[in-house]
Amino acid sequence: MKTFECKNIGMNCGFKTTANTEDEMLAKIAEHAKTVHHMDKIDDETMAKVREAIKDE
Repeated sequence: MKTFECKNIGMNCGFKTTANTEDEMLAKIAEHAKTVHHMDKIDDETMAKVREAIKDE
C-alpha cells in the first residue's frame, strides 16, 4: 500500500490518500490537485516532490 500527504510536499493542506499502485496514486493526486489546488497540470518540479513523498506502507 502506498500513501501520500500534501503536507509532505510543503502544501498547507490536510489531504491524505492511499493506493495500491503508483499509477493509481498519481491519478488520485492529479484529481486532488485539479479540484482543490486549481492546478490543471503538475509541473516537473512539483511532480518530482510528489513522487518523492509517496511512501510504501
